[in-house]
Amino acid sequence: MAARILISNIQFFKKTAWEEEMKKHSSPILVTGATGFIGSWVVARLIKASRHVAALDQNPNASRLKQVLQNEEYASVDFYSCDISNTKDVQKLINKIKPETIIHLAALQIPACRANPVMCGQVNVIGQINIFEAARDVGVKRIIYTSSAAAKPRGLANAPGNLYGVFKKTGEEVARIFNEENGLPSLGLRPSIVYGVGRDDGETSAISKAMRAAALDEDYIIPFKTISCMEYISEVADIFFLASEASWDGAKVADLTTKKSSVDDVLEAIYSCVPNARVTASDNMRAAPEIALDNSALIEIIGDWPRVSLKDGARLTIEHYRSLYGKV
Repeated sequence: MAARILISNIQFFKKTAWEEEMKKHSSPILVTGATGFIGSWVVARLIKASRHVAALDQNPNASRLKQVLQNEEYASVDFYSCDISNTKDVQKLINKIKPETIIHLAALQIPACRANPVMCGQVNVIGQINIFEAARDVGVKRIIYTSSAAAKPRGLANAPGNLYGVFKKTGEEVARIFNEENGLPSLGLRPSIVYGVGRDDGETSAISKAMRAAALDEDYIIPFKTISCMEYISEVADIFFLASEASWDGAKVADLTTKKSSVDDVLEAIYSCVPNARVTASDNMRAAPEIALDNSALIEIIGDWPRVSLKDGARLTIEHYRSLYGKV
């Protein structure tokens, strides 16, 4: 068990000699929100590419990471705990790590933003400002961060439909200003509905929960219908990895894909894998963005990448759940 050390409000772990050797081959990549759903898969993708990862999350629960990393891979990660809304702690941590690249994923989701808007604003807006400010001060070369499809206008107001979307749109403007005033390159990626093992919270986690239910022979009702981009988490992690290897100028924002699917398409993909699945969907329509999807900036930066179809993504997710729960 690695030794845990506390400096102010920042925690980190000592590593063994062989783990330190790996770090000589690359500058550290700081991943915030590293124990979350997307964060865990991004960390795993970086580790599998032999990158030196500094993983930051205030949540000490690393169960998602352990679902996608082998023990020796997990042991190679430097873990830090820090409240990103605390300006001084963020500055101290980033000055210590001195990353060349930051993948900023830490954020509170839609339910938390509804329940506690002030806390969500502190994390999702002030936290992002703190990350960008500290990155500027230590000369970070690039920041890749999660915006969201929720930042896009929709409905009669032609604006984000909830505070989460408002905060994510604000984050895009923060990135733009830091580039215009300080020359800090950034790429804001707008996931829509990302699914896969580990997606167990957030409003659109229902897609992953439906696949889990099919894998475990359980009943489940997806509580909405919608037409949106359904993005398999392994492909999303590949995109973040490829962006971390690229260089560009400006503050870019991009969707991950332009291909849309419906909840009925999700059910069809599930039933193609598990014909006797007991998964259905309600008729409650969930509003979707009404403007065109555009991932041209992403393609310009990273080129093309292997795509995962909804049918294959559902199959891989169901197989992964079955493996985790001994249902193979």
